[in-house]
Amino acid sequence: MIPSLERLEPPPAERGPRASTWLFRGLVLLLFGLLTAQLWRLQVVDGQAYTNRSAANWLRQAVIPPQRGVIYDRNKTLLATNAPIFVVSITPADVPKGRMQEIVIRVSNELRVAPDTIQRVIEAHQARKDYNAFNAIPVSANVDREAVMRISEHQLDMPGVQVGVESTRRYTEGNLIAHIIGYMGAISADQADQLQQQGYGLDDHIGAAGIEQAFEKDLRGQPGKRLYQVEVSGQEVGELRRQDAQPGNNLLLSLDLDLQRDVTRILQEGLRNAPGGAAIVMDPRNGEILAMVSTPSFDANIIGDRSRDDELQQLLDDKEKTPMFPRAFSGQYPPGSVFKLVTGSAALQEGVANRDTVIESKGVMYVESDEYPGVRQPFKDNAAYGPQTFLQGVANSSNIYFFWLGGGYQEGNRTIFEGLGVDRLSRYARAFGYGARTGLDISGEQDGTIPDQTWKQFHKNQPWFKGDTYNMAIGQGDVLATPLQVANTTNVIANGGTLYQPHLARAELDPESNAVKDFSANPKGRGVPVDPSNLAIMRQAMEWAFEGPWLKWFKMPGLRVAGKTGTAQYAGPPDSKGELPTHGWFTSFAPADNPEISVTVFVESGSGTNDASPIGARIIRRYFHLPDIPPDPPQLPPAPQPAPRPA
Repeated sequence: MIPSLERLEPPPAERGPRASTWLFRGLVLLLFGLLTAQLWRLQVVDGQAYTNRSAANWLRQAVIPPQRGVIYDRNKTLLATNAPIFVVSITPADVPKGRMQEIVIRVSNELRVAPDTIQRVIEAHQARKDYNAFNAIPVSANVDREAVMRISEHQLDMPGVQVGVESTRRYTEGNLIAHIIGYMGAISADQADQLQQQGYGLDDHIGAAGIEQAFEKDLRGQPGKRLYQVEVSGQEVGELRRQDAQPGNNLLLSLDLDLQRDVTRILQEGLRNAPGGAAIVMDPRNGEILAMVSTPSFDANIIGDRSRDDELQQLLDDKEKTPMFPRAFSGQYPPGSVFKLVTGSAALQEGVANRDTVIESKGVMYVESDEYPGVRQPFKDNAAYGPQTFLQGVANSSNIYFFWLGGGYQEGNRTIFEGLGVDRLSRYARAFGYGARTGLDISGEQDGTIPDQTWKQFHKNQPWFKGDTYNMAIGQGDVLATPLQVANTTNVIANGGTLYQPHLARAELDPESNAVKDFSANPKGRGVPVDPSNLAIMRQAMEWAFEGPWLKWFKMPGLRVAGKTGTAQYAGPPDSKGELPTHGWFTSFAPADNPEISVTVFVESGSGTNDASPIGARIIRRYFHLPDIPPDPPQLPPAPQPAPRPA
């Protein structure tokens, strides 16, 4: 009997999939969905990152540092150049996992340094926000050839270690020009963000002082790039693409290296036991600096050379001699009698005095005190010079003559002589360049101080007294100046009334020595509000100073020289006679009738005639090829003999 078809059909519960089957299908779909999402994330979202990481295992990009421009003196003598050095680096990504400590120890053994030294360098780089494990970390620079040979022999056993050749700065005359040329330094944390935007890497070195800093952008050039292939150990096997770097411009300075060398020698011989000093030789016709010496000095090649870190630390720790301090343009000192050039010029221009104005010096004058009524304060001169004309007053450096020019003279309520007063005196001082930076084309200048009533009230909370004007008229009191400011004021008198901006750069040259910029073509300057005729009188007075008691010892047959000495007191322990210590000054120009150079000398803890003037006279003799004189100071008589009355 054939069974019925109806009886062969499954029961209703067996006609559809079971619930477990649906669960299995859903699970499979979910897993495929997750896999698809992960593949999408890997290929689309993070695809480029993984591609880059994969490429980095065999493909690297490196910056090609540009050749830094060299620096010459005015005669094309090299002052700063570039030298190749060996640099040892470690690329962390190329060091097998777990072997970094071993590699550090092996490299330190080959370099003969402590492992901690290298480890600190690596950790410092790893802490930076721009850290990339595929970037090489320079762990030692300026490595000697023997160490390089040792590392090269075992390089296959030290994966991730590379030896490269880089360029470093070398200064041909490190001690002679350190304060001018400056030095290179590492990029600081404060500079990092700004400089990275300008294309610098955090391992780059930049100009950190002097000319190197001031002309960094022009000297540096434009970096290039290269794409190269590496093997599994990180060693390069081939270059794929290259964009060459563009070298920086070369710089021609106004300095004369031979003159700088001789000025340094003469200054150091003349200082004897003085702790320091400065000497500046300039061309008063355009503001060019021919020589500028600050002593003591230092070797600029020490900076950045890790093998000389001990010497650098000694420099930084020397708080007594301060060899890294550029006294010529950063030191602020009371100018003393060299400031009388401003007082005298202002008095001539304002009609307070003329060439024939006679003022008598009895050696001391008494002035009723503003601060203590009824008390007569003594204001002393160097000697009792008797009646003096303007030329004699300058030649004798008579304090009383300039007390009268600056502050006038009264007896009781009667005005005997109307002086300039503080307002006019301070205005002319600023017009001559005191109280503000000269605009020197390197950083580090200081302003100095020209006080007035407002300044004293603000800084000392005191009113201005008549005695303050007297002290200011002779460059004492609160007046402070840099040697460069004194030199620039001297230039104004020498050239007939133009205050030029002192400068060291003459021109920028491209690698083929073609002039790109010419700084000497149009020197920056402004006129000083003193008639040329009055400045001519001041030039006569400065030339007549060589007939006076302070400079007659330094007359030079056949050469007309104009000059002024200064011996400025400063706060310090008094000597056995109760006198305060002094700084010495000498400033001059020659030939007096057609000046080619100005010479300014500052001697720390010295005197004008005994210390600064012999140095200045020798520098002038050197420039004009006259016979040298011994550095011994003149033997001054107990009482100076005043300058004769001019014809």
